[in-house]
Amino acid sequence: MKKRILLVSPSASNEALWVTGDEELRGWSMNNFVPLGVATVAGLTPTDAFEVRIWDELIHGALDGDGYARLPWRPDLVGVTGYKAHIERCIQVAQVFRAQGIPVAIGGPGVSASPGEYTAHFDHLFIGEAEETWPRFLQDLLAGVPKAEYRQIEKLDLGTSPMPDWDSIATDIPKYAFGGVQTTRGCPFDCEFCDVIYLYGRRARHKPIPQVLEEIRRLESLGVQNIFFADDEFIGDRKYTKDLLRQLIPLNNSFARPLTFSTQVTMNLSKDDELLELVSDANFDLVFIGIETPNKESLRETHKMQNIREDLGGDVRKILSYGISIRAGIIVGFDHDDTGIFDEVYDFIQAAYLPSLAINMLKAPLGTRLWARLRLEGRVVSLNNLAGKGHPRTYTNILPKGMTRAELVEGYGRLLERLSRWEAFGDRLRGFITTIRRVPRVGEEPLPIEEVRGLPDRLGLTGETAAIVRGLLELTAERAPSLLRRVKRLVVQHASYQRTLARLEEQIARQVELERTPGIEFDLDDRAIPLPAEFRTAYHRVFPDVHRRVWLNLQDRRKTPEALAEVFVDFLVRWGDDFTGLESYHMEFLKELADRTCAKFNGVPPDTFVPIEADEGVEVPDVKRMRLGDDVLRTVDQELLRFTRARETAATAG
Repeated sequence: MKKRILLVSPSASNEALWVTGDEELRGWSMNNFVPLGVATVAGLTPTDAFEVRIWDELIHGALDGDGYARLPWRPDLVGVTGYKAHIERCIQVAQVFRAQGIPVAIGGPGVSASPGEYTAHFDHLFIGEAEETWPRFLQDLLAGVPKAEYRQIEKLDLGTSPMPDWDSIATDIPKYAFGGVQTTRGCPFDCEFCDVIYLYGRRARHKPIPQVLEEIRRLESLGVQNIFFADDEFIGDRKYTKDLLRQLIPLNNSFARPLTFSTQVTMNLSKDDELLELVSDANFDLVFIGIETPNKESLRETHKMQNIREDLGGDVRKILSYGISIRAGIIVGFDHDDTGIFDEVYDFIQAAYLPSLAINMLKAPLGTRLWARLRLEGRVVSLNNLAGKGHPRTYTNILPKGMTRAELVEGYGRLLERLSRWEAFGDRLRGFITTIRRVPRVGEEPLPIEEVRGLPDRLGLTGETAAIVRGLLELTAERAPSLLRRVKRLVVQHASYQRTLARLEEQIARQVELERTPGIEFDLDDRAIPLPAEFRTAYHRVFPDVHRRVWLNLQDRRKTPEALAEVFVDFLVRWGDDFTGLESYHMEFLKELADRTCAKFNGVPPDTFVPIEADEGVEVPDVKRMRLGDDVLRTVDQELLRFTRARETAATAG
């Protein structure tokens, strides 16, 4: 008899988020994506020994109470995945099944980033990519010897990643707003607040283009109309991207109705006219770009060097001119931000005609360089303690430098309110429409204006707001009729956001009230950065190899000791809590850190840095004779001690 596996994609809360109703209006919670992660795991599972079903809480409801009762059978194993934001829900799901004696496995970016937070709640942990570890686990499971932890060390060839298996939820696929396909993993950039480099590395790896096209065909056959390319940087390797797009365009035009695509890119898209034409003609109606801020000093602070340009707003408008709308990631609360940043961001967004926005306060994710730096300065607040004090989920875990937390939260709320006004949105969307100079060349009949004139009524809009929307639709029909569908989608997206804004404003108001409470104290993140005894032994084993890599790649080799100290401090910030002995994945991580540090010291953008891998006849100094390792370790020790003292000082001052 086959073993039964239930693969669970959790919602961020206990509520399913699917929006029912008209096909064109469905799912604009911006969370309604097919569960690509668990479908890929399903594709890795052999059907001769296992029966697999997917349960997506977004669509099927919470897996407790009635949800559990509606399961088609009792599973022998449950697998769950998610990001750090899903940890609470993942634990709740695990409790439901473990109470019934059913083992639960977990994988995904959340557990890969901080496995120590998951160990006590799950029977099996999958750290890193699963293409090799999941099949190995299934073999162990059948043999009756499954392990508690499976870790993928090397970055995988994506040619080994299977076609996602959608069979168990094929009838549900039309309920989703977006299908999902992944073409690459890894990002060449090094933003201080981002952990992609830790999870997937800095070198882009690609799926074979024929497989990508086949995954698209499969989703189209299941009724998908919109596909999100789930890449951290879709254009990281422009040659690959252009080759893919050149084959995607005729495929898309062969469908009865061409699909619409979206993805994540950097501002570097604006530098390549050929790439812009290909993205436009492939029918990408929206790209997410982490613009972050118009403040150049803040961009330098966070190492977002690819966004420091002469005319950031002009480059944004250039992308828009190809009929490609932008969902802009914006962050407020950098160290170089003061209370004037909220007006500066508002003015930039309006002038750049950014039609879709994702605005957040700065947060320091665990293990990132930002987290390490702010924790050293005593400026990372314990999330658990904050939650215990009643802070709503819109909080940030940092103590900002240029303003108080109350000023940051209050300014953030005011910025959201100003940008969400229909008048402001109308100005931005009108600017986008009139900026278009080259419409996408897609084999699709334009949407007749008669079909959307009733949109304001269907969205429940009245008065001046309805007039704004009607004006935008009529302007599109006049200036760029082929883009009427995507303008309609932007309007619907904004209307959906408006419906959640009241709840968000209430959360922000409660947080501001808490922030302004007289005598309020913030508990600092008290996780130590230890120098484990086991590390000292391992350090002397790995130091010669790390030194060789750094020495070969530094332009100014006088800075070798300083660079090495930074590498090992970063390493301990990431692994010190859990370090019990040297593993091969530690060496892979040290290579990544060495390359990143050399790029920084050389003043080279990380995306263009190609490390020297071998000595190539160059004589590398003998570190044992120099006793350089002892000097570097002493510096590392001092840096960690400095952190401890800074944290204690901040706690005393608080």
